[in-house]
Amino acid sequence: MASTYLALAAYAAATTFSPGPNNILMLSSTSAFGFRRCVPLLLGVWTGLITVMLICGFACGLLGTVVPQLVPVAKYIGAAYVLYLAYKTLRRKTGSAEGGTDRPLTYVNGFLLQFLNVKILMLGIAAYSGYILPHGFHPASSVCFACIMAACAATGNLIWSTVGTVLFPLYKKYDRAINVVMALLLLWCAWRILRT
Repeated sequence: MASTYLALAAYAAATTFSPGPNNILMLSSTSAFGFRRCVPLLLGVWTGLITVMLICGFACGLLGTVVPQLVPVAKYIGAAYVLYLAYKTLRRKTGSAEGGTDRPLTYVNGFLLQFLNVKILMLGIAAYSGYILPHGFHPASSVCFACIMAACAATGNLIWSTVGTVLFPLYKKYDRAINVVMALLLLWCAWRILRT
């Protein structure tokens, strides 16, 4: 099971460290308002994220227990979604880090955004169904899953927040190479899902 959690952590890092709605939001917010003024938004993103991951874990786990025939199907759907993410990552273009508001978003904005963030919902469902569900449903596994996903995402958010002004020009300069590496990591993650 340790190798499963290690593979899950690699998947989580590859998907949550890359530019996505939360990371770009934190990059643009801290670039416009500074880190300190964006701490409430960052905390809202983190608490919303762990809440969504817990919901994904328990919902997928209970559904897999009630309808066990869904487990193999969910594994293939999860792997297919990871392959789609690899494709989208490879094709991604550099965006803009401009902030467009007069004041930073709040804790509530960050928390509620997680329930509307389709990327986070799909990442949670794909990861749980691909890495955890094939080993059976255990509440402790759902909590571990949520913690790993949230910790990796929070680390990615923190990196993008604290070095926002440095990271964006670096990503803009090396976006193609970074996207290729992230896409390859996602391909490896899809392969690992299919092997379980």
